Amino acid sequence: MVWLERFGYRIDLRRLGTAALLLALAFVAARMAFNDSLTLGYAMVVPTYIFLAVVIEGARTVSGSFWDIRGWAETVVAVAGAVGVGYLGFSLWLMGY
Repeated sequence: MVWLERFGYRIDLRRLGTAALLLALAFVAARMAFNDSLTLGYAMVVPTYIFLAVVIEGARTVSGSFWDIRGWAETVVAVAGAVGVGYLGFSLWLMGY
C-alpha cells in the first residue's frame, strides 16, 4: 500500500480490523432483526457509512481545513459506498432473496 502513502494516506490495520469487526456485528444484529433483504440493505447504509468514514478519515496523515477538497472527496466516497450497500439490498430484494 505504498501508493496510498504518496496521496497522504496510511492504513492502520488495527483500526481497520476493529471497524470491520464492529460492522460485522452490526450486520449480524441487523440480520437477526430483519428477515427481508431490502430492509437489511437499507439498515446497513448508516453503519457502512460510519465504517468507511472512520477508516478513510483515520488513514489520512495530513489534516486539512473545512474548505480542503480532500475531506469532501472522502465524504463523497463514504456516501457512495453506503448508497451502494443500500442498492445491493434493493437488488437482492428484487431478485427474491
